[in-house]
Amino acid sequence: MRRSEAARYARWSAALALLLASLTAGVYLSRSVRAWIEKKKAPPPAPVNVERLSSGLTFSKVEQNQKIFTVEASKSTDFKDKEASLIEDVKITIFGKSGERHDIIHTQSCQYEKRNGGILCNGEVQIDLQSAVEADRAKKSHARTAQTVHVETRGVTFNRMSGEARTSQPVKFVFPDGSGEAVGVEYKSEEGTLRLLREVHMRLKQPPSNNGRGKNRETAGQGDEVLVQGSHLDFGRDSRVMHLLGPVEAETRRARLMAGELTLSLDAAFHAQKLVASAGTAAKQPELSLHGSRGDISLRANTLTAQFVPEGWLGKLEANGSVAGARHGTAEEDEFHADSASLEMWPRVTQAKELNLKGSVALKTFGSKGGETRMLQTSSLRIEFSGGKEHQANRPTAAETLAAGTMEWTDAAAQGGSVPARTKLQAGKLALDFGPQGKPQQLHATGNVQTERTMTGRPVQTATAKNGVAQLLATGGWSQMDLQGDVRLKEGDRSAQADQAVFVRAAQTAALTGHAMARDLTTETRAPRITFAGATGDIRAEGGVRSTDLSPRGGTVQIASAPANITADTLQANSKTGRALYKGHARLWQGDSVLEAESIELLRETRVLNATGNVRAVFPQSQTQSSASQAPAKKLSLWRVTAGALTYLEAESRAHLEKNVVVQSAQQRIRAPALDLYFTRSGQGAAAGAQQISRAVGTGGVIVENGARTATAERGEYTAAEGKFVMSGGNPTLFDASEGATTGRQLTFFLADDTIIVDSENGSRTLTKHRVEK
Repeated sequence: MRRSEAARYARWSAALALLLASLTAGVYLSRSVRAWIEKKKAPPPAPVNVERLSSGLTFSKVEQNQKIFTVEASKSTDFKDKEASLIEDVKITIFGKSGERHDIIHTQSCQYEKRNGGILCNGEVQIDLQSAVEADRAKKSHARTAQTVHVETRGVTFNRMSGEARTSQPVKFVFPDGSGEAVGVEYKSEEGTLRLLREVHMRLKQPPSNNGRGKNRETAGQGDEVLVQGSHLDFGRDSRVMHLLGPVEAETRRARLMAGELTLSLDAAFHAQKLVASAGTAAKQPELSLHGSRGDISLRANTLTAQFVPEGWLGKLEANGSVAGARHGTAEEDEFHADSASLEMWPRVTQAKELNLKGSVALKTFGSKGGETRMLQTSSLRIEFSGGKEHQANRPTAAETLAAGTMEWTDAAAQGGSVPARTKLQAGKLALDFGPQGKPQQLHATGNVQTERTMTGRPVQTATAKNGVAQLLATGGWSQMDLQGDVRLKEGDRSAQADQAVFVRAAQTAALTGHAMARDLTTETRAPRITFAGATGDIRAEGGVRSTDLSPRGGTVQIASAPANITADTLQANSKTGRALYKGHARLWQGDSVLEAESIELLRETRVLNATGNVRAVFPQSQTQSSASQAPAKKLSLWRVTAGALTYLEAESRAHLEKNVVVQSAQQRIRAPALDLYFTRSGQGAAAGAQQISRAVGTGGVIVENGARTATAERGEYTAAEGKFVMSGGNPTLFDASEGATTGRQLTFFLADDTIIVDSENGSRTLTKHRVEK
């Protein structure tokens, strides 16, 4: 080998050795660096009291292949001589027995009790209650779903065996459309229930109604918050039911609800579905108060139930058990009572649409400042309201009883402390019509109508009819009442009937039309129309009147023992004064006596009869001494009378006639300017007890015609018992067609034997058949 080659090999060997040395040093250096890095990254040495440090702790509770809950922690630390471990970044996921839930309890650190499996979390704890479906949706959207109930608290204890979490610390919670605070919470994972232990306060958000966009803010809601407070609350996550125990109060800007308990049911979207307020164990009857421009409204019942539609507004309000309500307005006040009530609302605008009251219903309205009162009673009542549109007034439009009903009015308090008058109307059905301002205007009564009016110092007034209509005043009372169909009235010993009756309250009148009849103890009157004025006692009958005197002792006049009957075109009478005036073709008949005139007036107090205008009458004449002994079958002698006026005085049994008086019997006629007829009571025959003419006295120029004879004198007197005429005064003269004239100071002639007694200054002489007997 040449020397140059040997030198080259030597250099190569040195380079290779250097390379191997470098590689060996690099390997050792790399190991040192790696060891230094691992040492740096390694956890610090455990404290002297730590037995073991672990990461990624997980354990679950499983029943029948169903995972109930899972506890996860990022780190676990076991301590020497302690039965507890510190777990950090803790997450408890609760699935429930059916696996439909995905509730999460999360906190930074907890103490895990090895002996009983309990977990105590002293720091802040967050609890999210949600379904498995909602959790999956949240995972995809990386956000909490709208249906999640979120709870924040601290000092939570979780029992691994029972799956129950509990704390006595303050709690804050948020749920769809609401939030709140409480003290203490208890969560049972297996049941899916959450209980707030005490001092519960919630804020519920109401969806705004359409009315909230306008100026009219009369409806409840308007997007206001509902502030709710109670003693403790139970919430079932699966059942979506909140049960708040009280006493409970819920309040908005315009409304306030107080109750013993509240139960709120939520739909699948966690919107309010049904709210039930009850007395509960606190025995606090639910009471709802509303404040509005038309007055304050209150409602009480054993149970109040509110039904909500999915959009959020109130759809229906129900009250059951001892229902009582009131409205206090500036002009009037209302009260009502019922066994149950149901109020249906117009959609979207939260206005009343239809109210139904059932069971012992009583609706009472009080006028302001001691005014009139109105009370409606029935077993079932329905009231309809206007509204349903934005800015449209919500007022009652119609109401009807669905069963028999009674309306009762009480007049305003009278001066002097007397009892106010009352009017009651009842029927098989009552229906109210309301005016534009929501005030009742008309009351319709249908079927078996009965009315009753009570006033101090007067008998009770009653009426029955098939149907009726009452016109109502804005002050609450009635102004007019119209009864139709077989109307029958009664007041004390007075009664009436007609096809129709109209009562006008202000005028205190009652008008009967259609086969009208009015009756008391002494008189019955029939006419197509009869009108009574209660204040004055006036009575008016029209269209053809017929009255019958029914008094057993005789009425105003008693010409015969039979009832007296009077007919006329019209009647004007007064029940207080006892005056009755029959006008237009007036006709009175009683027994055999008949009286006709343009008008006949009866005066009850003085027992006087006045007939005027073309008077015509027929009166029986008492028998003469000669005829009294004849057979009873002899036809009764009647006198026919015509005159301008007649006055009969019952106390004197005398009829005074004036103006062209003519009295005519079968044999004679008497004419005079004035004539008095005297009557006596008959004691035998068919006309026993009847008034018969016993004497007639004419004055002012009397003319007596008897067959062919005519007698004249200033005064003429006829005596029926003796059958004689006495002519006196002036120049008494007797004319005979065959015998001539006979004069004297007084002429007396007998009808039975044609005997004439002439009384003159020279003495008396008797003429028989015009022959002087010597």
